[in-house]
Amino acid sequence: MAMQKHLSIRDCHQRDITELGFHTARREFLTGYEDGMIKWWDLESGCLSQTAAEHSGMITNLMYWPDTKLMFSSSNDGMLIVWTNGAVVYDKIKLGRPIFSIAINYRRQLLVCGFKKLVSVYPLDEKKTCGHVVNFKRSVSAHRHTDIVSCIVCLDSQIYTVGYDRKFVIFDTYHTPDKTSLIVVHCNSHAHEAAITHLLLVREPESTRFLTGSFDRTIAVWSQDGQLIQRLHQCTGDITGMCYVASVKYIWIASSTGHPVLLDPRSGDFISDFVETFQDPDECQQIQQLACNPESTHVIGTSKNNQVAVWKYNKMGCVTVLQSKNPLECLSYTGKKFFLLFTGDNKGVLTKWKRNDLSTFTYSKETYNIEDTAATRKGLQSLQKEKADQKSRPISRLQRARTAGTTRKALTLNNQMSNYTQKKHYGYTKSLFTDELDILVMATDNGDIQLWEFDDPVTGSIPNEMPFSGEEQLEKYDRFLAQEAENIYEANRNSVSVNKFLSGFTCKKVLSAHVKAVSALAIVGRESGFNTVYLLSGGWDRRLCVWDLHTGSLIETFSKPEVDRWSEDRDVACDGAIMDMCYSPKRKEFAYSSSDGKIYIRSFSTVSSQMTLVNILIAHEAEVTSVVWHNHIDKWISGSEDGTIRIWAEDGSQCQSILVTKEVVTCICIDQLNGCIVAGVQDTVRVYDPESLLQVQCNLGHTDLIRSLVHIPELKQYVSASWDKTVRIWKAYYKAKNNSSKNQDHK
Repeated sequence: MAMQKHLSIRDCHQRDITELGFHTARREFLTGYEDGMIKWWDLESGCLSQTAAEHSGMITNLMYWPDTKLMFSSSNDGMLIVWTNGAVVYDKIKLGRPIFSIAINYRRQLLVCGFKKLVSVYPLDEKKTCGHVVNFKRSVSAHRHTDIVSCIVCLDSQIYTVGYDRKFVIFDTYHTPDKTSLIVVHCNSHAHEAAITHLLLVREPESTRFLTGSFDRTIAVWSQDGQLIQRLHQCTGDITGMCYVASVKYIWIASSTGHPVLLDPRSGDFISDFVETFQDPDECQQIQQLACNPESTHVIGTSKNNQVAVWKYNKMGCVTVLQSKNPLECLSYTGKKFFLLFTGDNKGVLTKWKRNDLSTFTYSKETYNIEDTAATRKGLQSLQKEKADQKSRPISRLQRARTAGTTRKALTLNNQMSNYTQKKHYGYTKSLFTDELDILVMATDNGDIQLWEFDDPVTGSIPNEMPFSGEEQLEKYDRFLAQEAENIYEANRNSVSVNKFLSGFTCKKVLSAHVKAVSALAIVGRESGFNTVYLLSGGWDRRLCVWDLHTGSLIETFSKPEVDRWSEDRDVACDGAIMDMCYSPKRKEFAYSSSDGKIYIRSFSTVSSQMTLVNILIAHEAEVTSVVWHNHIDKWISGSEDGTIRIWAEDGSQCQSILVTKEVVTCICIDQLNGCIVAGVQDTVRVYDPESLLQVQCNLGHTDLIRSLVHIPELKQYVSASWDKTVRIWKAYYKAKNNSSKNQDHK
C-alpha cells in the first residue's frame, strides 16, 4: 500500500511548467507553461494527446469541473478559458486582470477567482443562457486582501483564501436566485511571517484540517474555523508544492532543497524515513510542483529540468519500511498491551520497535547488543568447553551463490574469514515472544538461547504497590473527585502492567545446551493442559531440548534409548541439521524440519523416552526450511528450497496438496483471520488460499531473501524481515465471504 513511480516524461516543452491539472473523465493530466501553452497527456502511457495555445500569458490554474466534464484554465493574461473534450474551446471569458487562483463552490454553484487585492465569485451557468459559463451581472467581490490571492479552497458554503499579504481569510456565502453575497467570518492577518503560497484541504472521517505553506519555510495546520493547531518548522527550503494523497492518507510537501517530504496529518510527524517512495537515491530528484487526483490515485510532480514524474498507488506496496544496519535473521511481535516488534540481525543486535500511537507509519526503536548481556547462564555446564571449541556455524544451502543475493554472498565470505581477520560476532537466528510470560526468546548461532524480559516499572506517579487498600484508595479519591474516583483507581490498578511494556528490556537468562547454532524454536503453552510454559529448541547440532520457560531450566534432552549411551548418534533427532519447528496444541505433537529433506513428527513429552516418533514426512527434494501447524484446517504446512509448499494430512500420513513456487521458500506463517498461507519466496511475500490453492496476493519490495514472517491480526498486516536490512509492513489479504456461504449462515 504505497505510491510507486509510474512513469517519467522528459523534455516536455522549451518553457517552464507553471501549473498541473487532471482531466479525470479522460484519464489525462495537463501541463501548463510559462508561454501560455497547455498539453494533455495520457495518464497511463505518458503519451501526448492534445496541445493548445489559446492563452498569451503564463498558465496559473488548470481545474476540472466534474459535473459537466469541462476544464477551466486561467492565466495572467486575464483570460479564463473553458475546454471540452479534445482540447476544444467551449467558452472564452475575459476578466480584464491577471487571474492567480480559481476554485468552485459546489454547494452554491459559484466560480471563485483570486486576483490582486480582490476575491470575486460568479454564478455558474453551464448552458450559457447569459452568454457565458459564468454570470457577470450577478458577480460579487470582496477587497479583504491587500496583495495577490494565491490560493482558494471551498468547503461546503465557505470559501478559504490565502495570499501574499500573509492573510488567511474565511468567507461565508449567501446565494439566492436574486442575490449573492460574501461575508467574512474569520481573518488572520498574520498567519505566516512571509507570503503564503499554498493552501491545502485535508478531509478525513475523524477531522477536517487546512494546511498552509509559506516563503517563511513553515507549514501551519489550521482547524475548520481558522484556529492554529500546529506549526511545523522542519522544512529547509521554500514550499513549492503540496498535495494530500487520500489513498495512503499522508501529505506530500515539495520544497526548493530536494525530494518531497511526507507528512502524516493525524500525528504531525514527518514519515519520509518510514515510506519507501523516496528511499531510493536514484529516484530522489528535486520536485517543484505537485498535484494529486484522488479518483485515479495518481500524483504528478515537476522537476527543475522541466521533467514530469507520475506516481501511482499500489495496494500491494508496503505500508512502512523500518531500516536496520545489518541483515536481519528473525522477527517476532507482541500485541498484548502495545504493538511491539522484535528483530535480530546477524551481528547480534536486538531491536525493539514500538508503533506510534498517533501514526500508523512511524515506529520508535531501542537497540540491544548481544555482547552487552550479563545474564544468568542455565543449562549443561559441561558443554561450555565444547562450545568454546566450536569454530564456525555450518553454512546453509540458502547462503550459496545459487540462491543468495549479492549482499549476502559478500557477508558470507566475510564470516568465513572472520576467524582469521577479526573477532567473531555471534548473531541471532530465531525469535519467539510468549504472551503468557511476557518473555522474548532469542536463539543465537553460537548455541545460546537468550530470555529477554521487561524491567520492573519504576515511576513515582504510578507506584508498583498502592499505598492504601482498594477501599481506602476509593475513599481518598472520593474526597476530591467524587464519582470519578472509581475510574481513577481502576486505571492505577492496571497501570503497572501497561507501564512495564514502556520500561527497559533486559536479557535475564541464557540457556545453554546446544553446541551449534539454534535454528528452531517452539512454545508449548498452558492451553495444552500443562501447568507451565515449555520451550522446544533444535539446531545445527541435531539435538532437541525441552526447557521450562518459567524457571529457565533444562527439563530434558532427547536421546535414542536403543542407541548405545556412548555413541555420538544417541542424542541426535534426525540425519541433518534441524531447520524449523512447530507445535500442534490439538494433537500435542511437534514437527521439525531438517536439511536432509524430511519432516519428523513426535509426541510432546518432558521425558525423552515418551517422545515417540509418529511419522516422517518424505517428499521434498531439498532442505525443508519451514514447517508450521495450520490450526484452521488442522494440517501441517511445509516449505522447501525445492520451490514447493506442501500441505500434509493431520496425522502426516500423506501429502495432500502441492503449491509450486518455482523459487526457494524461506519462511511461512499462517494468516490467523482467513487461514491463508503466507510465504517468503526468495525476496517476495506470496499469499495462497489453502482451499483453491491459488496465489491471491504478491508483495514486492525486498531486494534480498526474506528470513522471517509474522501476521499481526489486530492490525491486519503482514511483517517481513530480510537480508536487505529492512523490515517491511504490508496490508494483509482480505478474503471476502462468498454469497453461498452467507446464505447458508443465514439459514
